[in-house]
Amino acid sequence: MASSSTRAASPAATRERLLRSAHAMFYADGYGVSIDALAQHAKVAKPTVYAHFASKEAILEAVLRRADDAWFGTLDAELARREGDPVERVMAPFDLLVADLPDPAYHGCLLINSAAASLAADHPAHRALTAHHTRMLAVFESLLADAGAAGPAPLARQLLLLYDGVKARGLIDHSGAAAQDARAAATALLTSALPA
Repeated sequence: MASSSTRAASPAATRERLLRSAHAMFYADGYGVSIDALAQHAKVAKPTVYAHFASKEAILEAVLRRADDAWFGTLDAELARREGDPVERVMAPFDLLVADLPDPAYHGCLLINSAAASLAADHPAHRALTAHHTRMLAVFESLLADAGAAGPAPLARQLLLLYDGVKARGLIDHSGAAAQDARAAATALLTSALPA
């Protein structure tokens, strides 16, 4: 009988290892990572990668979907923690962006970075970023309405621009200052939209 250390990993465990490796590599090195490098990093044979994913685009799509779901899970938990303070709930996305900074390993947003690597509008990275923006816009609009802001839709779009700016700035600024500046700007915008 084979020991637990020599038994083949289950398909679910192998898929998980591939997704973790792909996330780490795409984030650190961009979308140009080869399937060979990914297989080596995940310690699997190249055919094993293709047994789980039809293409590199399929791997990227799964990684981005998973990162997006993780972000919204973290955001939902933070919003629940701030229940009862509608203004602080609006600021939660900005506070989460700076939570682990400064960090020299921070390279901005995986979704934005991946979309920037391909100009094709039908690329999985563009679809993932569009879905993320749609979802964040709805979150901002709902939070702003709950806070009593006048005209929540235009203000939600403005906050989305600040939010994206923080993530794009993260490519060169690992300090968290951009998130703090965006939070200050968001606070000023929100204050001007609240009833006197």
